[in-house]
Amino acid sequence: MNWKEQLSEIEKEFGFHKEIDWQPSIDFVTGLLAEYPNDVELNVRAVYLLHNILVEEEYSDEEESGMVELLQKWFTQSKEKFSDNAEYLFFIGKILHVAEWFFGLEDNYLALEFQKKAMEKEPENQLYEWAYRLSCGDASEGNLAHQLIENEKSKISWLGTKGFPGEYILEHLKMSHEEYLGKEALN
Repeated sequence: MNWKEQLSEIEKEFGFHKEIDWQPSIDFVTGLLAEYPNDVELNVRAVYLLHNILVEEEYSDEEESGMVELLQKWFTQSKEKFSDNAEYLFFIGKILHVAEWFFGLEDNYLALEFQKKAMEKEPENQLYEWAYRLSCGDASEGNLAHQLIENEKSKISWLGTKGFPGEYILEHLKMSHEEYLGKEALN
């Protein structure tokens, strides 16, 4: 079993909102980051994993400060390495919108900047444009979601290979598409 499969097994634990000892999973990911420090996908999935634990899962109060410190460390290290990588900017830009204070941020400015930069680096990538427009509250995001779902099967498949971060984005893309279809049906 490779690290992607192992990490997917850990990600399957999410969403049950029960108290789990997350430390073995965090230790495993820390080891992976030491072994594969320049893997963009791993860095994104590590940040998502720890952020999701902090936002959605149950843990003791004593554990929170250590996890927040580690999240900020992973974020800072990954940002230094991948600040010119469109995939990194896209995924991390989306997650920075959720509980940005865990990253040591006061607002969503950096989230929008990351998404905008991803879109500018790959202007033909409608997925990146959709994400940016959704975050900005731009009404054209619905049509972009529709175009992606209907015509960009390779983008949808790509998201499916990105573990929990891909699932998270895909869920939002589908919701955006459903809202668009609902509005179109009213017209």
